[in-house]
Amino acid sequence: MAYFIGLDLGTGATKAVLWDGNKIVKSSSMEINFLRDGEKVTMESNSWLEKSLQQIRSLAACADGPVEAISMCAASGNTLVADEKGHPLCNIVSWLDGRKIEVPPVENLHDIVGWPWVKGFPYTHIKALQKEFPEIFKGESRICMNNDFLQYHLCGSWALDHSSATPFYLQDQRTFSYYKPFLDDLSLKECQLSSLVPSCTVIGNLRKEILGGNLTENTKVVAGSFDHPSAARACNITKEGEMLISCGTSWVGFAPVKARTVKTGYLSDPFMVHEGGSWGLIRSWSKVGLELEEWIVTHYGKEKDRYQKFNDEALAGGIAKEKMLEACRTFRERAFPETKFSRIVLCGGPSESPAWRKYMEEVWEAEIEISPFDKYTGAVGAAKMAMKGADRNV
Repeated sequence: MAYFIGLDLGTGATKAVLWDGNKIVKSSSMEINFLRDGEKVTMESNSWLEKSLQQIRSLAACADGPVEAISMCAASGNTLVADEKGHPLCNIVSWLDGRKIEVPPVENLHDIVGWPWVKGFPYTHIKALQKEFPEIFKGESRICMNNDFLQYHLCGSWALDHSSATPFYLQDQRTFSYYKPFLDDLSLKECQLSSLVPSCTVIGNLRKEILGGNLTENTKVVAGSFDHPSAARACNITKEGEMLISCGTSWVGFAPVKARTVKTGYLSDPFMVHEGGSWGLIRSWSKVGLELEEWIVTHYGKEKDRYQKFNDEALAGGIAKEKMLEACRTFRERAFPETKFSRIVLCGGPSESPAWRKYMEEVWEAEIEISPFDKYTGAVGAAKMAMKGADRNV
């Protein structure tokens, strides 16, 4: 029996699975603790790292044999600075951080990066950290995100996949290399950054400090991806004409496309292009989950059965039905409104509701499949990338 660990470094929690190539053997979720100070939103670096390593060890202990490989996807855009040995020099700055800077004076930024300017995530964080802690940028400091930071502590190599590097905002997605004008603007050297590699690339084997039990010197660390492309892999959404709908705090549509597409309001992702496959196109409707939750609480209270009440009333008709239809129609107008999809898979909270599925099918005019992995869909996609990196059939 072969075992793999996949992690989904999410915004509010890290979801992780132990995968045997066919099913989830064990899963776990670790809540993220934020430190908030006005617009600043950070995480304590050492605490986050130790909890992440413990989560991996706990899953590995549930295997009946050695873990062959580990990979991770991430809600990328969280930034920190470390010294040459990987010791953090500041807290991890969350992509939720509210600080802003002006858009860099580059006319074709969207084409270069693959994303429009969505607060600039690490680009903005680096500017803020340079002003607040200029001393940490001296010497051989490493500028990274929490995913390549964790990977370094697992295997001792600094590497970042091209998918996660897109919301890093320093990669030229057209050439899959760092964009020098951005590095110059931030006074950074390329040697301070992780090497850019395709998803499913083996970064290294576990460091001796990590070894123990089913984590062995032969356990590989494999480059992963951004979170939505990983979830698409889990559900085998890989071909043009298919779409993954992920409903959480934000609703996201992810659709494979044959060629790189830079389109106003959409995010471009390398997805499986380095494996001879598709690019990905992403459309997000931010914070709609929070707005729906507020509406549900207003109408059904805060008790645990509020979602069931919302579902039952929606199936019966009335204002609950209209609210669901309104949300479904608005999302379709935002995400791929002119595309007729042959296959759609839904994951996230609404996937547990027959009413949401019914009205999404009505609006999208297509049968809606439900991800069998629920909130662990992204983590399963990461486990599948670990399998591929270990040269196992996926």
